[in-house]
Amino acid sequence: MQSDSKKYFNGPYLKKDVVHYRHYQYNIVNSCKNKNSLVILPTGLGKTIIAILLVATSLKKYPKAKIIILAPTRPLISQHKASCEKFLSINSEEITSFTGKISPEKRILLFKKSRIIISTPQVIINDLLRGRYELKHVSLIVFDEAHKTKGKYSYNLISKEYLRICSDPLILGLTASPGKDYERIQLICDNLHIENIVFRNYEDEDVKDYVYDVDTYISLVSLSARILELSQIWQNLFSKFLRFFIDRNLINPYKKYYSKLDFLRITHDLTLSFQYKKDFISEEEYLDCLFYQDPKIIDIINENNIDINSVFSYCSSCISLLHAKDLIETQDISLFISFLERIKFKAEKGMLSAKRIVNSKHFKYVNSAIEEENLSNSTHPKLNKVISIIREEIEEFNNKKIIIFTQFREMAEFLKNKLMIEFQNKLNIEKFIGQSSKIDDMGYSQKVQTEILQNFREDKINILIATSVAEEGIDIPNVDAIIFYEPVPSEIRLIQRRGRTGRFAPGRCYILITEDTVDIPFYIVARRKEGTMKSILTNYEQIQLSENLERKSIIFSTPEIKNCSDLELIQNFNERRDKEKEILANRSIEDILNQLDEFCNSNDYEKLKEYGVTFYSDLIKMELPSMKKRILKIKGKKSTSQGNRKIYLNKNIKSLINLVKNYGIEGKLDYKELLELAKQEEIVDRKFNIHFNQACFQGYLRKKDNFVHLIMDYD
Repeated sequence: MQSDSKKYFNGPYLKKDVVHYRHYQYNIVNSCKNKNSLVILPTGLGKTIIAILLVATSLKKYPKAKIIILAPTRPLISQHKASCEKFLSINSEEITSFTGKISPEKRILLFKKSRIIISTPQVIINDLLRGRYELKHVSLIVFDEAHKTKGKYSYNLISKEYLRICSDPLILGLTASPGKDYERIQLICDNLHIENIVFRNYEDEDVKDYVYDVDTYISLVSLSARILELSQIWQNLFSKFLRFFIDRNLINPYKKYYSKLDFLRITHDLTLSFQYKKDFISEEEYLDCLFYQDPKIIDIINENNIDINSVFSYCSSCISLLHAKDLIETQDISLFISFLERIKFKAEKGMLSAKRIVNSKHFKYVNSAIEEENLSNSTHPKLNKVISIIREEIEEFNNKKIIIFTQFREMAEFLKNKLMIEFQNKLNIEKFIGQSSKIDDMGYSQKVQTEILQNFREDKINILIATSVAEEGIDIPNVDAIIFYEPVPSEIRLIQRRGRTGRFAPGRCYILITEDTVDIPFYIVARRKEGTMKSILTNYEQIQLSENLERKSIIFSTPEIKNCSDLELIQNFNERRDKEKEILANRSIEDILNQLDEFCNSNDYEKLKEYGVTFYSDLIKMELPSMKKRILKIKGKKSTSQGNRKIYLNKNIKSLINLVKNYGIEGKLDYKELLELAKQEEIVDRKFNIHFNQACFQGYLRKKDNFVHLIMDYD
């Protein structure tokens, strides 16, 4: 890559005098040209530009090859496409973005004619599994936000398939925050077959001339004595319900701090145990996904004859109590009061977990105190602190572009209304939230999100109040101040949020912390995790990198006569669907045969044979084609019998199926989002678990990797 007087990157496939030169980017790209690399850069140092430069290098090496850029969200897909069109000297028609909204038949043709494909990983892996195209002529795959490479996320499957079929694969993983420990970073390197780690921070010699300082200010606030008293009463009620778990050995009694996650993990493990019992998942998946493995929660319950429905119900009560405590201590009493109203409504509808709270003397006291003392008019001291910071930014730094991060949508709306009243028409204020919607809280579509960000870039919006949707990857330039309405207990989210400022000028980061509340441990945990991560990345010799990957030049066959077969394939896509089903079935068979083969070569197999166990495979010698044919026949019979069987579905099961179908993307919906949507249908707690498990058992839904998949519709 050549530099023009050290001002711009210029060269083949780059637009002239468009990409500004930065020496550390030049060094990083040079180290990534021939090795699978994980590039770790703080937010704001131009990870996208590094991807663009490596794309240009790969196109120069293989002009006929394709390049894939993967990103986890649609807004990021749009950003990468805009960057490619802005910086690369390539016909824009050869730069294509894939989403689930583009039909499969169209994606087949687009993949063939495009040079750069930008997509969410779910779309690519769905197409690969169905044999719609392959990766053998792909010279580079960019995995943006590579820290998401865990579990069975699609990134893992794509990288595995890429190395299997491409003779000269090149992987670029990009992230600002790979994880807090060696195990997490090692997992990313293993899954992406990383040969080379590149880490830079703001203090590095080739970086420091291009960055600006970000000053961090910790703003401590104190709650009033009365609010602290009510919070302690609420804590006492939680401690009372906590005894249910401690007395039954379901939770560690010596923990200093209990979070909602503790109880979500218990319900997760129980739900997973039911799925495993009904053969929805394999034993390996079951064990890998459990939080409490020794002993398992289900084993404790079975051994002590504990009522499972009570466990689910008390988990729900504790989660509600902890959530409400967070609201009154760290957000605002108005959000706490709103949550109390929702609990009362649920109790009136007969929900046991809510009735248990509402019928307590603690709840009655807190509720009456709020009403009698007119506490609804009091505001959290953080609000005055936010107003003070904004005034200081305007008056002392002449800054009218600020982002306020908050955890809750309701808080974003609350802050927007309060700040609009406070500053009247002097500032334009808008909130920025995600796409998912509730009955009383409509999300923002991608189109609305794009419009808001564009208005913010053009200074038509001065203050953006954002939830976590703005933490990762969103291109928001020239922000001089960031306000954390509350700290976050994640080093990844801390780094992503803080990186929104200090890009083009010195920046300031304000973190609001309420004394003697959960804000304190959250801030300490995030800083400790960030420090550990930096220590690991500075001395990453312990991380095992891939070695001796065999590479040979990619061979491109001579152009075929175009494109009659493609047109026929598209015109007769129903036939293509049948072929895809066969491909998927064959992949399943390959997995079965691989597992059989691994078992036959295992120590367990040899031990069992020593005890005189005879296996069916020992009695007959079946050739591979014959075995495939028989398994296909069995699978076909099974699906036919299920299809003919008439199953009664009540309205709750149908509602859950419809939620996944209507709100999911390509029949896939986040499990937590389904829980929230189901609440609006009054399908909660035990009621939700019963009907969700029935929907899974009857083959309509399946939960995998914290997502719910629509397997078939009931129509």
